[in-house]
Amino acid sequence: MYSKSPDNLSFNPLDLLQNLLAKNYDLVSQQFIEILEHFDQNTYLELPNDSRYFVNAFVKNFLYIFTQSDYLISDRYVERLIQFNLTISNLVAISDFKSTDPYLEILKNQPQNFAKILTLCSARNSFKFQRRDFFNASPALANLWYSCYLEIYRTGLVNRIVYQNLREHLVYEDERLTDFYKIDDLYFGATYIDGDSDRFLKSKINQSIQNSNLIKNLVIYNQPNPRKVAIISGLWLPAHSVYRILSDCIASLKDDYELTLIHLGDRQLEIDQQHFQDVKYLQFQNNQLDISSIQNNDFNVVYFPDIGMSAQSILLSNLRIAPIQICGLGHPVSTFGSEIDYFISGADAEVTRNAEVNYSERLVLLNGLGAVNNHPNYQSKQSLDIKTLRDATDGKSQFIINCPWYAQKVNYPLLILLKKIVQDSKRPILFRFFSGGGLIRKNDFLPFVHEVTQVLGVENVKVYPYLPYQEYMTIMEEGDICLDSYHFGGFNVIIDSLFLQKPTVVFEGKRWYSRAGARLIKKIGLGDLVAKNPTEYTQLSLKLINNHDFLWEMQERVRQIDLNGLVFQSTNSQYFKKAIDFLIQNHEYLRGDRSRKPIRIS
Repeated sequence: MYSKSPDNLSFNPLDLLQNLLAKNYDLVSQQFIEILEHFDQNTYLELPNDSRYFVNAFVKNFLYIFTQSDYLISDRYVERLIQFNLTISNLVAISDFKSTDPYLEILKNQPQNFAKILTLCSARNSFKFQRRDFFNASPALANLWYSCYLEIYRTGLVNRIVYQNLREHLVYEDERLTDFYKIDDLYFGATYIDGDSDRFLKSKINQSIQNSNLIKNLVIYNQPNPRKVAIISGLWLPAHSVYRILSDCIASLKDDYELTLIHLGDRQLEIDQQHFQDVKYLQFQNNQLDISSIQNNDFNVVYFPDIGMSAQSILLSNLRIAPIQICGLGHPVSTFGSEIDYFISGADAEVTRNAEVNYSERLVLLNGLGAVNNHPNYQSKQSLDIKTLRDATDGKSQFIINCPWYAQKVNYPLLILLKKIVQDSKRPILFRFFSGGGLIRKNDFLPFVHEVTQVLGVENVKVYPYLPYQEYMTIMEEGDICLDSYHFGGFNVIIDSLFLQKPTVVFEGKRWYSRAGARLIKKIGLGDLVAKNPTEYTQLSLKLINNHDFLWEMQERVRQIDLNGLVFQSTNSQYFKKAIDFLIQNHEYLRGDRSRKPIRIS
C-alpha cells in the first residue's frame, strides 16, 4: 500500500519491508534519503490532515525499520544520514511520535548501532549518552555529529531540553574535536546558545581553519597603498540590518580613501555599489575558496562589517589580507581568535572593564553607540492623535505585543518571562513573533510554533515566517507595544519600533548586542522602559499592559521624540572616519603595544 503526500511525495511501506527482509539495505537507505531530502528542502508552514497522515506514516515506518538490528547502513550512506539529524528531529517533532527517545533506548544495546545513534540523537532527546564514547568510536563521525547537533539553535532554544543540551554541548572539550561542518551555523549560533561560552567554540573553529589546507594553501600578495580600503561583506544591501547601521560609516571614507567592495556570494543580489571605486566578487568554487580576485592586492585596510554571517567571512577573517584588519557591528560579536586586529564599537554601549573578556581584538570605541541608524524605508499608515489611539487600543479584543525577534533569539528562559506576563495580565494578550528567514530550513517552522504555543497558549501567539519589510512594518504598526529579546537583543528592530511610535521594553545586559538598544532608549528619555533583570522586565511589561495611564504617558513621550535629531544623526559617522585615520597612522605603534585597553576616539 502506497502512502502519498499532497505534494506527490510517496513511499511504499511494503517495499521497504520486503527490501529489508531481502537484505537490500542500500535500497532502503536510498529511499529514506530521498524522502528526507524532500523534508530537508521543503518547509511546511502548516500541516493539514492529509499531510499529517503522510508524516506519521513515514516516521512510523522509518523509525521501525531504521532501528531493526538486521538493517545495516553502508559506509557510503552514513555521513549523509547523520547530516539529516536536524531534519529527522524536526520531522519527528511535528509527528505524533514527538521524540526519538524510545528508539534510542532500543538501539542502545544493539550491535553496529553507532551510525544509527548519531543519526537519531539530537538536542531534543533526554536520552543519556557520553560524547567521549562517540569520539572513541570514530572521531571523524563524532566531529560531524557534533556540528549537526548544534544546528537546532535556530529554533530549538525555546525547548527546555534543547536549551540545556546545547549549552552543555557548546563547551564539550575533546582534543579530537578539530573538524566542523557548516561553520557559519556553528560560529554564528554559538552566541545565541550561550553568550558567556561562545568564545570556546569560536576559537576552536578558528584553530581548525588555520590548521586546514583550505587556508594554508592560500597565499596573499599585498603591497599596501595607504589610501586603499576594502569592505568585505555579503550583505551590503539597503534593506539588510548590517547596511542600515553601517552604510553611513563607510560613506564617511569616500572623500579621503579609495574604497573597494568585496562581495561574498551571490552576484545576483542588488548590492549598493555607490562610494566604491571597484567591486570584486568572491565565492566558493568546487568546495574551495576562490580568492583570485584579491590574491594580489594593494589594500592597506580591510573592514569586515559582519564576520560570522557567512562561511566566507569566517574563512577570510583567518587570512592576513592587509596590514590592518578590522571588524564591526554588523554581527556585534568578537571573532575570538582570528586574524582581526581591531573591533570598532561604541563607547556608550560597551562595558570597557570587560573589553579583554568580550573581545580578542583591540577594542576601538567611538563616541556614541558606534552605529549610525538609517531612516526606515517605510511610510506610516497611521497618523492618529493620542485620544484616537487610546480609543483604538481600548477597543481591541487583545493587547498586541510585537516580538520582532529572529527565532534564534527566542530561548526558554525568555519564554518563561512571557508566560509570566500572560498569567498576570488583566487583558488578553497576543504575542506576535516575527521570526524572519531562520525558520524556512529543514522544517524548522512548525516545531518552533509548537514549542512557543505549548508554553504561551495557542490563543496568545501568532508566528510569522519571513515577511518583506513593508509588510512586516505594516503588521508591526498594529501592535500596542514592543518587547526586546534577551540575552541577544535587537537594535534595528528597536529603531523600527520607535519609528512606529511603539513603547518598547528593553533588557540591558553586558555586551553591545544586549546594551545598545537600552542605551539608545535611555538617551532619548525613555529610561523608564529599561530593565536590568528578569523581574523588572516582566514588571515593566505588565505595567504597560495593566496601567492605562502609564501606557498613555509612554506613548505620548515616544510621539514627542525628535528621531531625526536624536536617532538618525549621520554626523556621527565622522567618528568612524577618525578611527580609520587613527589606526592607519598608529598601527605600527599599536602592534607593539602590549596594552589591551580600549582605544577611545572622540
